[in-house]
Amino acid sequence: MKKAFVSPLCSALVIPGLGQIVNQDLRKGLLLLGFVFLLFIAGIIKLVRLVNAVFRPGEANLADPEIVMARLWENDPSILWYLLAAFASLWLYSVVDAYLKGRKLDQLEKGDVIG
Repeated sequence: MKKAFVSPLCSALVIPGLGQIVNQDLRKGLLLLGFVFLLFIAGIIKLVRLVNAVFRPGEANLADPEIVMARLWENDPSILWYLLAAFASLWLYSVVDAYLKGRKLDQLEKGDVIG
């Protein structure tokens, strides 16, 4: 199968950075995998803190959605949106880069001149 199709498919459907590894760009692939891992860990930590803040002990009734939302917004969940935007940007970069590099490698294997 052509690398121009396999590489971005790996990055898009599996894990960002895997397409770069398929394209034999190990350093970039591992760097992308590391960033994805750090974003994942940061997201998990923030989610745990938000859940702990919502379910902290107190006399409030947690069956009331307004109380739950008030506690949630007290702890500013906007960082989760920033982490999601960073992941989406990293994912998009990974897919496009894997496709372009795969296409370049395919052209080199055919003996085409790359301009």
